[in-house]
Amino acid sequence: MNINGVVANNKKFCSWTGSDSLPLRLPLLSVSEEHTICQHATILNGMCVVCDKLMDDSYGVCFDYIEKGLRYSIDEISRLKKRNTKNLLRMRKLHLVLDLDHTLLHSRWIGKLTSDEKYLEKAAAAAGEFSSDKISRGNDLFKIKIGDNVLLVKLRPFVRSFLEEASRLFEISVCTMGNREYATRAVKLLDPDCKYFNSRIITREDFKQKERKCLDLVLGQESSIVIVDDTESVWGGRVENLITVGSYDFFKGKKKNDCKSYSEQMSDESESDGALANILRALKAVHALYFDNPGNHAAGRDVRSCLAKIRSRILMGCTILFGDDDFEELPLTWSRAEEMGAICTLVTDASITHVVSSNTQSETFEWAEQENKCLVHPQWINDAYFLWCRQPNDVSFF
Repeated sequence: MNINGVVANNKKFCSWTGSDSLPLRLPLLSVSEEHTICQHATILNGMCVVCDKLMDDSYGVCFDYIEKGLRYSIDEISRLKKRNTKNLLRMRKLHLVLDLDHTLLHSRWIGKLTSDEKYLEKAAAAAGEFSSDKISRGNDLFKIKIGDNVLLVKLRPFVRSFLEEASRLFEISVCTMGNREYATRAVKLLDPDCKYFNSRIITREDFKQKERKCLDLVLGQESSIVIVDDTESVWGGRVENLITVGSYDFFKGKKKNDCKSYSEQMSDESESDGALANILRALKAVHALYFDNPGNHAAGRDVRSCLAKIRSRILMGCTILFGDDDFEELPLTWSRAEEMGAICTLVTDASITHVVSSNTQSETFEWAEQENKCLVHPQWINDAYFLWCRQPNDVSFF
């Protein structure tokens, strides 16, 4: 992003680039007035771009991810959020904020591969170290060197199609807990031609709270921002904007368990019916509900209400009986089912459509078989929640 002060018709302007709906050239103040009433809206390298006053680092909010040394005042941030959103809405676009790790890709230090993953070292050696001229639509495994260590990066299936289609409907930003060096190089794998993200890569160096993400640094109004992330807890009070996606774990995780990872099984998530394909359908539904609903007036439009409405339809018409096996995540699973429009109960009656149970020896399980009810595992609800669509009743987990 470049910022330049220019004078025209006795007005000083600030022009900059860095967003799909920018560049803009906006009148700030007349030259004769700027030294007496300047609001110090934009600071670059410690100096107001209008009146040249030196400002300390405590002033305003830092936007280093756009331009090193850039700071905006609180009022200017509010103005830019409104202006940018207004420009996007004219183009029938919304804001989309994407997490990076476990959402769009998965990374692993090459020295931490398990014995069943060692074959990936040969694949990585054949690919060679990452360079932009080696990226093609067919590549999804890359090797990048950070310091003295080598990192394998595996792109999530369908991710490039996802970005291509989502970019037609949204202005896309990345918001990651990764550091700037890693995030910049990982994004280059996803977007080698810089078509989707521009400079909009927000990393942990930009956050005030290191374990929390926020929308303060996204130059858009919250009523038009959709977030896609695999971790709900990092967003605090912004969960109404959030589509929680199932975590993409291609490599063996840190937790020791008997389940083999995709890499150990030499398999992968589905392209056509995997997480990103389903999330894209949900995003298209949000966009359509936001823009195409005749009764949805511009002043009252909000993606948060669109997300809630779409989610509430996933299990609409289901009356779910939770069995007499008391599994650890019962309260969370119950809450998710209700969010998706289901009626939940602990009482058996004729209205029951589905019985959730993980215990094949329970009385509830036997009742469901006798009454010919749909028997589903708790994971059936979680899959619907993360994939944003009802799963087939005949999926077996038992």
